[in-house]
Amino acid sequence: MPKKIKVGEKALAHLSRGLYRSPASALRELVSNAWDANATVVHIDTNYPNFFQLTIEDNGEGFTGEEFESLMDGGIGNSTKRETARSLIRDRPLIGRLGIGMLGVAQICSAFTISSKTPDGKGFSAAVHLYDLLKEKLDQDDSSIISGKEVDVGTYDFVEDFDLQSMDYGTVITTSDVHPVFVRTFQQSLQFEKFKEPPLKWSGVLSILAKTESLQELGDYWRLLWELSAASPLRYLDRNALPDNLIVEEQERLKSYDFRVILDGIELFKPVYLQGNANGYTTFKIENQEKKVYGKDLKFHGYIAVQEGSQLRPDELRGIMIRVKNIGIGYYDQSMLDYRINEGPRSRWITGEIFVTRGLEDALNIDRDSFNRFHPEFRVLQDYVHNVLKGQIFPRVYKQIDKRSAVRQKAKYKARKEHLSNVIRDKILSGVRSGDKPSYVRIKTSSGYVDIPDSDAIKTKKVYGQLASSILAIFEVALQQKNIDEQRKVFSQTLLKLLSKW
Repeated sequence: MPKKIKVGEKALAHLSRGLYRSPASALRELVSNAWDANATVVHIDTNYPNFFQLTIEDNGEGFTGEEFESLMDGGIGNSTKRETARSLIRDRPLIGRLGIGMLGVAQICSAFTISSKTPDGKGFSAAVHLYDLLKEKLDQDDSSIISGKEVDVGTYDFVEDFDLQSMDYGTVITTSDVHPVFVRTFQQSLQFEKFKEPPLKWSGVLSILAKTESLQELGDYWRLLWELSAASPLRYLDRNALPDNLIVEEQERLKSYDFRVILDGIELFKPVYLQGNANGYTTFKIENQEKKVYGKDLKFHGYIAVQEGSQLRPDELRGIMIRVKNIGIGYYDQSMLDYRINEGPRSRWITGEIFVTRGLEDALNIDRDSFNRFHPEFRVLQDYVHNVLKGQIFPRVYKQIDKRSAVRQKAKYKARKEHLSNVIRDKILSGVRSGDKPSYVRIKTSSGYVDIPDSDAIKTKKVYGQLASSILAIFEVALQQKNIDEQRKVFSQTLLKLLSKW
C-alpha cells in the first residue's frame, strides 16, 4: 500500500507544489542537494527537443531507503542539515536547509522515480506521486490531507524489483508525468524567430547572449540555461570573465570545489562575461566585510562592475545578484536592492555579485528565491551596497562620462574643421596671429588669404562657436569673388555644402 508523504508545515506543502518562480529555480534546489551530497557532477537531461521527460543524475554519496522514508514521513521541513556537524569535501559550505528540494520537481511533473545508492552499496528506488489539486485543498483546510501541523502532499512506493547492482552510487530522479504546459511551452520556445540551437560550448552560448537584448527573444529553453547557470554554485568561464582581475580569487575558490553541472551535454558556467567594451569599465571590488547584526555575524564580499556607456546584454544580467553560500537567490536585482536615487540610463550599465559566506539565511523567504527585505541582516547589506553605489560607483561613472564627452567633442571639432577645409578647398596654414584683436586663423584660398576668428574667441554660445567661425570663413571666401552675383553664388553653394555633413 502506498505510504503518505508528509511535510512539517502548510507553507512547505504549498512550496512542494510549485511556489518556485521557474523550472530553473526548482532544478537549482536539486543541484544544491547534489552539492551537499559531495557530488562532483550533475547531469540534467531535458529530452530536448521533445521535453517529455526530465532526468537529474548526480554522483554524490546518495542515501538509503531508511533515510528516504524518514524524510518522507514528516522529515521535510524539519531538516536538521544546518545543525549537522558533518563536513563536505574540499571545504564546501553546506547549502541545504529545509530538505524540500527533492519535491521541487513538482514544478515540472506530478510523478517521478527516485533511485539512490551510497558508496557502501546501500540504496533504494521509489515511485513518488504528488496529489493533484493540492493547492485548492490546502486553501480549504481539507482534513483529508491536513493533520495538526503535518500535511500529506502525496504518496510513494518502494520499487521491489529494483536492481541496485546496476547503478553507480549517487542519485537519479526521473520524471514520469511531465506537466503538458511545461512540454508545450518548451516546445514552442524552439519556434522563436531568433532562436538558435545552443552550441555545446559555453563560449558559444555567451557569444549569442551578448548579442541579445533580452532572454525573451530566445525563449524558455534559453532562459532555463541562463537562469540555472546564474543560480548554481559554478565557476566562471575563465579568470578574465570580468575586467581588472575582479574575480581571479573567486574563480580559484570556485574551481577548488570541483563541481560541475551539465545540461543536455552543455557544461554550464556563470553567464557573466564582460570584455571588449569600447568605453571601458568602472569596477569596484568588495573586499571581505564583517558586520555584527544583533549579535550575529554577517560576512560577505563581491564586486560591482559598470559597462561604461553601453547597456548590458542580455538585460537580465543587469543589477545585483546576492549569493548565499554560492547559490544565487532569485535573479539579478535590477532595483539594486531598492536603490533610491534615479541614475537614469547609467543604472542599465551595472552588474554585480555579493557572495554571502555567513548570515542572511534567516532573511530568506520560503521559496529561497527572495528575501524579507525588512530583515536586519538584509538592511545592513542593503545600506552597504547603496553607500558604495552613491559614494564610489556613480561619481566615477559621471567622471568617465565627462571624459568621453570631451573626447567626442574634440573629435567632432577636428572632423568639422577638416570638412570646412575640404568645402572651401583650402589648407589651414600653421601659425596664429594674436594681438589686440581676437585670435585669428589664416586660411589660404584659391584667390588669396582670409583671416577668420578662432571659434573660442567668437562671442556666442560655445556650442555655436565652430559653426559661426566656419560661416565667417565662407563669407570671407565669397567676398573675394569679382561681383555680387558671384559672391552670393559661392556663399550659398559653399554654405549648403558645409551644412550637408554638419
